[in-house]
Amino acid sequence: MKAFIVFSMALALASSAAVDDSKKEKRGLWELESGHESFESYDRHEPLNYGYTKKEVITKKVPVPYPVEVEKHVAVPVKVPYPVKVEKEVPFVVEKKVPVYIEKKVPVHVDRPYPVEVKVPVHVPVYKKEYVEVPKPYAVHVDKPYPVYVKEPVYVEKQVPVTVHIKEHHKKPFW
Repeated sequence: MKAFIVFSMALALASSAAVDDSKKEKRGLWELESGHESFESYDRHEPLNYGYTKKEVITKKVPVPYPVEVEKHVAVPVKVPYPVKVEKEVPFVVEKKVPVYIEKKVPVHVDRPYPVEVKVPVHVPVYKKEYVEVPKPYAVHVDKPYPVYVKEPVYVEKQVPVTVHIKEHHKKPFW
């Protein structure tokens, strides 16, 4: 067991050392150095300063919102119902018109008869299953088989269509 642990630790150290050794160099346009600043010069995070730098802090007051009540003046007079005193109170009937649909049979003249489907129930008899006991066949032992003779042969007439192919003789050409 100890040998397995020591072997696995040695394997882990060897694989991590192999990963650290592999260092690849960058290839591409940056190797050409044609007088322009290379990409590595931007790693210093220094701003480009051409002699003038001005820093300015702007402070601005933001108003806090508060509720405002707005009164809207309406120029149109509004009619408000008001109670009226009646000297003599008499009950009266208020009629409300409600449409009522009434089916009326109106005779219509038909100039020729036409078929009308009338569904009539048809009585279909239902047969009940009755189970009848059927005697089962049983084996009978026969000592000696005997021949069975038929007195008269019976012929059955049946018409069977037969197709007849007639070959035609064609004279073959000479050439």
